[in-house]
This record gives sequence, C-alpha cells and structure tokens, in this order.
Amino acid sequence: MIREPLSDRKCNSEEKYVPKGHEKNSDGTYTVTFENGFAGVFSPDEYLKYDLFASGEENRLSYAELIYDVNFCRCRAMSLSLFKASPKPAAVVRMKMVSKGFSETVVDDALQALAGEGEIDDRLFAEKYARDRAEKGKSSGNLVARELEMKGVDPKIAEEAVKRFFTDDRAVARKIAEKKAANGDGYEKIARYLIGKGFRQGLVRDILDEIFMTSGL
Repeated sequence: MIREPLSDRKCNSEEKYVPKGHEKNSDGTYTVTFENGFAGVFSPDEYLKYDLFASGEENRLSYAELIYDVNFCRCRAMSLSLFKASPKPAAVVRMKMVSKGFSETVVDDALQALAGEGEIDDRLFAEKYARDRAEKGKSSGNLVARELEMKGVDPKIAEEAVKRFFTDDRAVARKIAEKKAANGDGYEKIARYLIGKGFRQGLVRDILDEIFMTSGL
C-alpha cells in the first residue's frame, strides 16, 4: 500500500533527524516518534531505508530532507500507479497528487523524474487518445485537439497527434451526414450535430448542400 504524504508541519528544521521511539502496527507499518515531537507512519522499507529503528541516533538527513525524500518517493510511486491504471496526461496526475496533500514542489519533481524515465509521456497519451477517437469516426480533428488541451496536454503535442490520425475531416463528416440523412434527419439537425462535433461550418454547409441536392431532399 502506498501511503499518503507525511506532514511537514513540524519538520522544516535543518537539524539532523533523531528517532526517539517506534512501534510496529498491525498492518506491518511502523509509527515512529522523533526528538522534535514529530511522529509519522512509515512502511517497512522506509523504516529500514532511513534507519528509523536506531532510537536516539542522529541520522544523515535533516528533518526537512527526510520528509521531502519520503514524500517524493511516495508521490512518484502513487503517480506511476495512477498512470499505469489508466494512461492520462501529466496535468491530471499532478492535480490528483496535489489533492492528496503532496506539495507542488514534490509533485513537480516526481513527475519530472517519471517523465525523464519515460514512464509518463503526454505524447503517447495524446496519440492513443487521438487514435481511439479517429477510429470511432464521430468527431473532427479540431474537436479532439480541443479535448486534449482541456485535459492539460500542450497544444503543440495535441496538434501533432491530431494531424497523425485525422487526415480527412471532410470524408468523416460526409459519412456521418449521409448516415443521418438516410435515417431521416433534416439539414439543420445534421448541421447542428456536425458543428457540435467540431467540423467547420463552411465544410458542413458544402457537404450538406451536396447531399441534399443530390438526394432531392
């Protein structure tokens, strides 16, 4: 289980941290108290990594460094788990981590590390999103680009992904329009639908004029 962030309310001190006492919990974690009055719950790995079992001994890190390092590792692990469960833009992961209580500095550092490791990649997310939307054939490239930007993807990355998978808005719009016209939908109704899907008004008008003129509707 990835734990929530440790509070740094009492740990801004640059003094080396000194564990005062520790107690093992039923879930295998350890509650550790420190000489400055701070107490926190640590995983078994953290308990060993930071020598929290060494009561009364000054350690290599300051209180501030301890809290930052623990929270950085927790935020990195939680962010990666969130991204692996369902690929999403870094901006969405960032918002989620901040809402969990991690500081913006810790979140930005953790996400930067993951991006450097290739674990979080907005380009891959944008391409997957654009490809899925293109395969459904119900939206324009313009709409998908706006959707990606609303999800926090950089406009340039969104544009590149859309250009790769949306090569012919006219063909997509015509296919939709023909299907709706065959089902009995009128000119105005189809026009509103297509414009709502992000197709340009001029393109929509040209396609519908052709379809309704040819069919005599």
